Amino acid sequence: MKIVACIKQVPDSEAKVIASDGQVSWGDAPLVINPFDEYAVEGALQQKEAAGGTVTALCIGPESAKEALKHALAMGADEAILVSDPALENLDTVGAAKILAAAIKKIGDADMVIFGRQTLDNGAGLTPPQTARLLGYPMLGLAGSIKVEGGAVTVER
Repeated sequence: MKIVACIKQVPDSEAKVIASDGQVSWGDAPLVINPFDEYAVEGALQQKEAAGGTVTALCIGPESAKEALKHALAMGADEAILVSDPALENLDTVGAAKILAAAIKKIGDADMVIFGRQTLDNGAGLTPPQTARLLGYPMLGLAGSIKVEGGAVTVER
């Protein structure tokens, strides 16, 4: 089974937000893997353990996002891919979904794509269903557990 775990690097939840002149800044807050995405990587690794295959961690972000990918590799992901370009800074959820869908298509033959529930920096939770739609994949959200048997996927919430 080929599994893609989409992750994001976000400011540490202990960081202080700075608001000035209508702009929000995280200042020099340390950046970490989004905690909800750690669950996504763990879920992907559980599926790999149960059914075999590979886990690819996929992230959009600046070069510093390699740290989040290193974290996913340390957890047990087999491969890590960073999509990075200054033009991709400040993407909205639709833009992120388009980039992720294109990257997943390029990876090829993904049997399952797993996201965290939401991100700490915006919390919208819209990128997963938008990405699924662009890929033509079914979307099963807010999964508590995932079980794959005989080509069927069972999700418990």
